[in-house]
Amino acid sequence: MLTKILLELLNKVNTIHTLTSNRPNKIVRTDSNGIYVESEASRRKFENNEATDPHAYIPFEFLITAWEEFIQKRIVSASDFTKTRGRSSFIMALFAKLPYIKVMKEPAGTKIKLKEFKTDQLPCEQFHKVIRFLDQVTEGTYDPLALSKQAKNDNEYRILTKSRQDLRLLGILNEANQKSEKFYAYEASQDKLAFIKDLVLEKEYFQIALFILQLLAAHPKNEKRAALNELGVLIVRNSQGDNLMKESLAKERTHNLLMWLEKLEVIDSNWSPIEEITLEENTVSTRLRDQFLHIMNHYPQAKTQPFGGHELGSFVRNNITDELKKLPFVNAQYVVTGSIGQGNWASVPWIAIMNNQITTSTQRGYYIVYLFSEDMQELYLTFAQGVTETTKEEMLRIKEAIRSEIGMDDRFQKDDTIYLGPSKRARDYAASTAVYVKYKLEDFPSEDVIVGDLQKMVRYYEEFISLNEGVTYKPTDPPKVVAVPKADYMSHKALVEHIYQYIRSKGFFYEKEEITNLFLSLKTKPFVIISGISGTGKTKVIEWFAESVGATEGNGQFTLIPVRPDWSDGSDLIGYKDIKGDFVEGPLTKVMQKALDNPTKPHFVLLDEMNLARVEYYFSDLLSVMESRNWKDGEIVSSEILDSSMVGRSIGFPKNMYIVGTVNMDETTHPFSKRVLDRANTIEFNRVQLDYLDFLEGTFVKLEPKNIENSMLRADYLYLKDLASKHMELIKETSLTLVGINEALKPLGAQVGYRVRDEICMYLAYNQEGKLFSQEDAFDYCLVQKILPRISGSDSRVEHTIKEFFKLLTNQELSEDIEDYTAYIKLSKYPRSTEKLVEMYRRLTHDGFTSFWIS
Repeated sequence: MLTKILLELLNKVNTIHTLTSNRPNKIVRTDSNGIYVESEASRRKFENNEATDPHAYIPFEFLITAWEEFIQKRIVSASDFTKTRGRSSFIMALFAKLPYIKVMKEPAGTKIKLKEFKTDQLPCEQFHKVIRFLDQVTEGTYDPLALSKQAKNDNEYRILTKSRQDLRLLGILNEANQKSEKFYAYEASQDKLAFIKDLVLEKEYFQIALFILQLLAAHPKNEKRAALNELGVLIVRNSQGDNLMKESLAKERTHNLLMWLEKLEVIDSNWSPIEEITLEENTVSTRLRDQFLHIMNHYPQAKTQPFGGHELGSFVRNNITDELKKLPFVNAQYVVTGSIGQGNWASVPWIAIMNNQITTSTQRGYYIVYLFSEDMQELYLTFAQGVTETTKEEMLRIKEAIRSEIGMDDRFQKDDTIYLGPSKRARDYAASTAVYVKYKLEDFPSEDVIVGDLQKMVRYYEEFISLNEGVTYKPTDPPKVVAVPKADYMSHKALVEHIYQYIRSKGFFYEKEEITNLFLSLKTKPFVIISGISGTGKTKVIEWFAESVGATEGNGQFTLIPVRPDWSDGSDLIGYKDIKGDFVEGPLTKVMQKALDNPTKPHFVLLDEMNLARVEYYFSDLLSVMESRNWKDGEIVSSEILDSSMVGRSIGFPKNMYIVGTVNMDETTHPFSKRVLDRANTIEFNRVQLDYLDFLEGTFVKLEPKNIENSMLRADYLYLKDLASKHMELIKETSLTLVGINEALKPLGAQVGYRVRDEICMYLAYNQEGKLFSQEDAFDYCLVQKILPRISGSDSRVEHTIKEFFKLLTNQELSEDIEDYTAYIKLSKYPRSTEKLVEMYRRLTHDGFTSFWIS
């Protein structure tokens, strides 16, 4: 079965880079007997007419023979492959893709070896028995130090000792069988099973097992079990480390492992991982150690050379940050950036890892950062703070909170003895550090230690964020001079709560879900259409939304532009050249320039009565440029709207501009084309609660706006591929559902395309990361906003589409004979969509015409 794992791996990877020279070997295709590989050598031979095919053919039998050679020796270099010479570099790189194989780069050459574990690193007892014992430890019923006196018989004693061993495996008990810091964290946790699940998923052997189960997802359960049994016999030694585990014990421990994963809902009943696993996770971090050493060994000499364009700058800014981003626990919510200085060599180079809900700048907030000492003899992994925009009082307060609130392993130092060098910048960085781990150049740790320490530091970072969600630390006595207001950093959930309460305090009542949906819609795409009956406060809700995050007309971050019925092209909005050839700026051009001049702050544009003129006429240029947004050096850029000949500078769609259009649908307005609807979320605000008067009562708390950075609203994803590493299962499920929806829309020719699919997936991903809605509620909003506005008309095809859609959502038939659909709506997974469909169907039967819009 282990050779089957190898063959399945070949179906998942596209390119194998050799371990020493990093040369690519592209797997072009496979057949029933082997693989076709294109390398630099094979391509060169083909170009020189030394071969008839640019691809080298490697039979599976060749690879299996090499695998057998490897496992017999357990540790090999290229020269040790005697039966499979000629492809040893490729073979070693391929084997290194497996998470139970370790790469060792030594002076004598590169080797690979089988990782080894001990039986104590696999679960000894069944999951429910371990949890039962943990409950008894928590309640004080059992003392783990005196089991022999408390067990009723030998069988019970065996169960208790095995359970105690498993609590040591999880870290809940320490090596002396006493309660550890993790025990008390478990005791205080709200979701105890989720806490256990996190501890389990930290363990390397469990990660390896999940990797294998993912590769063998299409195989039956007996083959998955057999593969894990074989793995145990191959790489697990007895608790003394003398002999490899016997097959009988491997079967027992593997069974326990599978039951643990199933009980914790990590795998399904077919033993396939519930969440998609990136199958190349094992290899993405294997270069970190070498890259850190490359910087430390070359930086002193580099500082004697010209700064501009030096390769080490690109290496720190791009190479090592890319490697860190590939780590499975450094997800899309993190910003990773590195610096060797600005214009001159930095005395202390650094690489920062920042949660974008807290900060995206090393000048403020708290984050994880690698700091190199000035003499390049030490590297420090730190939990630190921005020194530029943080007062001394605030820094001390946060440092003390980090040290006191988070329990950490002994490796993580909580003192002020860190020494980076004598310069002021080095001393400032040291003063900002709350926690650190020190690595010496002369005794640099292994790759496993480096990655393991970072994974723990990320967990401590997230724990601190969770404990202080929405909290900003401020000094007791504020500084006397504040040139620029400091940004408020909070989670998405805390930000939405603030916006909701702020709008309520202004006397406008909206459901919290409506404000949450507006937030998610703006983050998904910076263009939203708001419809609703007159007088529901469509304009005001956007104004208060913007004001709640610090954007007002006074500071130029909020602009209301009334649309005129005579607008027939983009000139009234963007600008035009007059008869003298001078450019006359339109109102939107002025906003765009303000946004470009102040890129860290969000700027809102409200197009009031947007459809008084035909949107396609005056807004088409903006729509096109909006769709051209792309990533460049980690920033969002777009094509030009205006070139420098017009206004003296190139203007594209600013990454910090958000456009909201309010619409009414009556005889004075124009309908929307599918081109426009495809590019926006369409939100209805029709609910009115006239008896909401809390804001008039003296007990209502007055809220102040928050001064937030644009990173809180800015899109983190532009393309579906941006989501793939973290949300592959979500993408697959959503795409499959949309296939069924397209079948219902086909009679009208109103099917959704790739753009709509991608934006729905992004909306759902932001929701999942922020934990704002249930997944069903989030998808319900997407259906209402992206799908239902496409349905309109008066013929039988419209009726058929509405009925098919209704059946798809409720598994029930839609009929004129039914007067009350309340029960159907309540039982539907997507009640908002179901209710809207019923409304549209009744309008069709009563008026002979229907659409999404209420006129």
